[in-house]
Amino acid sequence: MARSRSLYLAGRFGAELRIARVTAGLSQEQLARAAGLGQTAVSRVERGDHRASLEVRCRLAAACGYEIGWRLYPVATVRLRDSGQLALAQAISAAAHASWTVTLEAPIAPGDPRAADMLLAGRDEVLHIEIERALVDAQAQLRSAQLKRQGLAEREPLPIRLVIAVPDSRVARERLEPARELMLRSFPSSPRKVWAAIRDGSPLGGDGILLVRTRAINRRRGAAKSV
Repeated sequence: MARSRSLYLAGRFGAELRIARVTAGLSQEQLARAAGLGQTAVSRVERGDHRASLEVRCRLAAACGYEIGWRLYPVATVRLRDSGQLALAQAISAAAHASWTVTLEAPIAPGDPRAADMLLAGRDEVLHIEIERALVDAQAQLRSAQLKRQGLAEREPLPIRLVIAVPDSRVARERLEPARELMLRSFPSSPRKVWAAIRDGSPLGGDGILLVRTRAINRRRGAAKSV
């Protein structure tokens, strides 16, 4: 898939570069001179050669009066195990009241490659829990989670409460601090209230933040087994 995508993007870039060059009134030779390259390099790139370096592409774009922009767009969900978030999901599941139906990596919709990290389905509502190891770009991460919730809401008759779960650690708390106002505005239910709903099966009634201590739960499990 990655190779197929890289070939597609190289072809797309070549076509757009040719349009930019012609629009600017430049021949391949003139563009090559302006970019400090040979004419054959311009020809290869315009034909969709995927081996051209990023620097070469930036030179060619700049010589036509353009610049290249790269962005990442979410089209799928990384599995909990692969992202290192499975331990947090297991900790939440272990604490959940028996009235919740727990589902990990629940598909958003048929044909949609995205998945909700975790769903706790109750009689009155569904808790949609997205697990983040850290809020590096809070606005982008929250937007992604909200879009997932929106997709779930289109097929789920019960109210869906979005919960963002992060490790209860010093590092995670420090990274949460810059986004505190945004989080309080978007997720008014406190970690204490969210944990209460999960543990006793009561409705949460709104979106919230969850701080998860995996070590404490693992210690309790170990003590139970030893008994």
